[in-house]
Amino acid sequence: MVCLPKTEGGLGVLNLQTQNDALLLNRHDIPWVNLIWERHYGNGSLPSSSNLKGSFWWKDILKLLDSFKGLASADAKDGVTCLFWDDLWLNKVPRIHYPQLFSFARLPDMLVNMAFSAEGPESLFHFPLSHLAAQQLVEIAQNLNSLSDSDEKDIWTYIWGSPFFSTSKAYSHLTGHLQVHPMFHRIWKSSCQNKHKVFFWLLLRDRLSTRELLRRRNMHLLSYNCACCTLDVEETLSHLFLTCHFAQVCWIKLNVIFVETDPFLAFEEIKTQLHVPFYMDIIILFCWSIWMQRNDFIFKGIPPSPDRCLHNFGKEFALVILRAKTRWKVLMSEWIETLV
Repeated sequence: MVCLPKTEGGLGVLNLQTQNDALLLNRHDIPWVNLIWERHYGNGSLPSSSNLKGSFWWKDILKLLDSFKGLASADAKDGVTCLFWDDLWLNKVPRIHYPQLFSFARLPDMLVNMAFSAEGPESLFHFPLSHLAAQQLVEIAQNLNSLSDSDEKDIWTYIWGSPFFSTSKAYSHLTGHLQVHPMFHRIWKSSCQNKHKVFFWLLLRDRLSTRELLRRRNMHLLSYNCACCTLDVEETLSHLFLTCHFAQVCWIKLNVIFVETDPFLAFEEIKTQLHVPFYMDIIILFCWSIWMQRNDFIFKGIPPSPDRCLHNFGKEFALVILRAKTRWKVLMSEWIETLV
């Protein structure tokens, strides 16, 4: 979660294992790789994760072979460097696209050039074929007929449309992608301090140390109820910042009233009511102010106060104005003056 990109709900911290894998994948056209290739694959065979050769360093790199195949595709020319069944060519991986036909294959590790030079399908497949496998054989034969046997070398390109390897793009592919709420992306566009941004990220991830979270982590407390109100209600994330009577009175100080209890929906509703371009700074800092009121009561014995919450928010917001974009400074100053 922490190692996901910021735009996908993480903190953008590099995953060192994935980064190391991305760096190891970039191992072509260097002397020691050429030496290993000539030593072990000079007979026309290709590296395979099922048949490891060479030193333990090379065997360790070969464990990334499947990851590399997910990054690269081949434009088959002479077919010497492209596996017929396992590599991505003709915009598909035949083993996956034609599973029934593959089950009849005589040579699971054959090269594409072997299919070009085969005397007939009998040398490549066990007959008789099933009806579905026969249909797939006709389709793959048509694809092979569209190619011409050539003396040119196969052309390998990467899924980002370039023949040149990029460690950063390989890292992005190996990490994968995750669809998250746009609110995660907006956090890092705000002008708040990093401590406020990380705080709000924890809030959206439900990782703030509320009493409900501490209970889930089996931490013993005298009470798990909300410290900011007199109701006998467990201090959950949504209660503390949204449904608690103290929190609602605080939000009213901003002329904001909402009914949603889900944080994402509630913050979208607050955004609509604020109707200012710096709404994200307001939401983050006001949640921070509520959180500090709660902490001051628990650790310092200072009773929570909506007026004090608004005052602390004003001080934090004044600092944000100094960090904000120039075109927003005047508007932000006018907004906070009308509020306070």
